[in-house]
Amino acid sequence: MNAEIDAKSTPAANGDTAARIPRGVLHFAGFEVDLGRGELRVRGAAASLRPKTFALLAYLASQPGRLLTKDQLIEAVWPDVTVTDDSLVQCISELRAAFGDDGPGLIKTVPRRGYLLDAMPVDAPNADDPAELNANAAAPHAVPAQSAARKRSWLIASVAAICAIALAIALWFGFAHRGESGALVSKNMITILPLVGVGGPNAVDLAEAVTDDLTIEVSRLPDTVVIAHPVGNASASADGDAASVGRRLDAAYAVSGSLERQGESVSITVKLQATASGALLWSERFDYAEQAGWNWRRDITARIANALKVRVDESGISLEKPYAGRTFAAIDPTLQGWRLLKRIHTHEEPRARALFEQALEIDPDSAPALAGLALSHITEVLTRWSKNPHNQTALASQAIERSLALQPNDPRAIYVRSLVLSAQGRIDEAEQAIQRALSLYPNQPRALQRLGMLKLQQGHPEEVAAPVMLSLRLDPLNAEQVSLGYFTLGMAEFHLHHDDAAYEHMRQATISSPQNGFAWQWLAAIDGLYGRTERARTHLIEYQKRSPGHTISSLKASERSRDPAFWRERNRFYEGLKNAGLPP
Repeated sequence: MNAEIDAKSTPAANGDTAARIPRGVLHFAGFEVDLGRGELRVRGAAASLRPKTFALLAYLASQPGRLLTKDQLIEAVWPDVTVTDDSLVQCISELRAAFGDDGPGLIKTVPRRGYLLDAMPVDAPNADDPAELNANAAAPHAVPAQSAARKRSWLIASVAAICAIALAIALWFGFAHRGESGALVSKNMITILPLVGVGGPNAVDLAEAVTDDLTIEVSRLPDTVVIAHPVGNASASADGDAASVGRRLDAAYAVSGSLERQGESVSITVKLQATASGALLWSERFDYAEQAGWNWRRDITARIANALKVRVDESGISLEKPYAGRTFAAIDPTLQGWRLLKRIHTHEEPRARALFEQALEIDPDSAPALAGLALSHITEVLTRWSKNPHNQTALASQAIERSLALQPNDPRAIYVRSLVLSAQGRIDEAEQAIQRALSLYPNQPRALQRLGMLKLQQGHPEEVAAPVMLSLRLDPLNAEQVSLGYFTLGMAEFHLHHDDAAYEHMRQATISSPQNGFAWQWLAAIDGLYGRTERARTHLIEYQKRSPGHTISSLKASERSRDPAFWRERNRFYEGLKNAGLPP
């Protein structure tokens, strides 16, 4: 079993319960360290930090006022990984910048010895204070005032708990993911930056497709995890930027390059760098004179594996070459369609569908075009934009079965099949399909997020966090993906009756992507449950701007799960929407 599936299924320390969504906020004067959300808030405003930078902050905050040596910090944040002092200095600089003018005073350097956080924890703000509610986006519950003695006890207990959580977070970021044995299962953290397309729009589309192919193949290498880079941002692949982007993503290696296309002739130049030093480890050019010979998955992945000293498992399942040997005129519209579908919340499904239909008129047996056609239909169904969901689900099912008959080991097509099964209410089969997709493409963030959603629909909200948090780690810069991740975590928290945590996750989802209408919907529902009528209506309006025309009855009818445990909590959600003012 691959590393990511091991990580997903690893039991908790007590052996009989799944990992819980971590929570806990450490309050200081002027800022908060939110361990559950992995967030620093300075005077109520969220500051953007890389995962390693936040792990460093969590470790410093777990021991405020204490001098910590460089060796201690490096061991805590980068365990079992060799890094230079430069990595630590970069994180310190980012932390100081996040604190603004107060940064140098808060994160102090003790020359030739180390660093300390020059601040002490304070009591949690009283949730009954309107000013604090506004500053912190209004937690759903008000916390009763406590006596001074109880506050001191709370502070001691919370600091102790947060020390443990902070160390766990630092270790999680440093060790990536562990299997059931506890051994390190992911040694090579690598990011594959978008190849730069040269030769017109068609070259750009093909460059993106090749980047996807390489991401899939490299993720299947033993002891290797691929950290995603935002779609369509090829500028970061420039020679001087690849290593720095890799460091930002906490990847040890970065792959970058370019693709030049002239008709069927394709030339791909690729290089592999160590991100810590920027050293060039390997570089090569691959020339393909005609489309029938396109096999960059095999050729380039083998060279990357050799440079990383990773053994390629020749006995494993061989993935198809999706475009080699296909009718050439059908390739470009297929690539264009897939590129459109990667953009979440843009409602480009009709345009993409027209492109896939154009490709299939030329090449009826194009498996990628059939899979894309199915995805264009089922996305509209699942996002509740479809005017005829039954018909579109049937069309999606027909297309994806044809695609998989032609290329049964395509992880993206298997992922689409999971979506279709989910829309048909076949939740357990959908989970089996998504597990199959992850066995072929271990680092697919969307599949991991989908697995979390399916766990929720099966009535297991406590099992949502592990795959979703892994997806956030694997795709940290894609705002739309991050928004969906927080949204899914928020639903799980709500089903666990952690409504305040659910509210915060939904708020973060709207910050990451204001176009995520479902997150606004859930904010309205939680506000409605707690009698915050004006705020509930404001959030409901934001939802209706993005997804108009829905009623409580239409939303209930579109739910796929029939699990009793799921519906016990879902009915509470719909009660909140009713209170917010959504028509019945």
